[in-house]
Amino acid sequence: QHATVLRREGAPLPMKPLPRWDNGLDVVLAGDAAGVVAPASGEGIYYAMLGGRLAAEAAHELLVSGNPKVLKLARKRFMKDHGMVFMVLGIMQYFWYSTDKRRESFVKMCEDKDVQKLTFDSYMNKKLERKKPMAHVKIFLKDMAHLMGMAKT
Repeated sequence: QHATVLRREGAPLPMKPLPRWDNGLDVVLAGDAAGVVAPASGEGIYYAMLGGRLAAEAAHELLVSGNPKVLKLARKRFMKDHGMVFMVLGIMQYFWYSTDKRRESFVKMCEDKDVQKLTFDSYMNKKLERKKPMAHVKIFLKDMAHLMGMAKT
């Protein structure tokens, strides 16, 4: 009550990789500026560090070659390895975070041991886990049941 706010700053973070990370000349973005904040979780330290390394490599290639087109390589290399993860997380966020009821359904689904294991493995390895195909089928069926209102929350 007795404090005075001197200045407020802030901006929303893009929750998906931007379509372009470079200006085609002499600038390449990384981290939050490039939009590599994972949808649904907000995790971004790993992706920011990786994006920084890829941006540095692209900048180095620019210095060696003199060709500004190499700046596109930072995003291209990132998306090759992580684009699918961002797409899946974006879809999950769209469906499961759009209403309070869906968020509650998502929390209920997360009680499932297969969901926990696949989520943990994917999070730790920074890639979609393809192990246990029947677990994926079971999770898909649970997703559908929750989305169609056939499952109890």
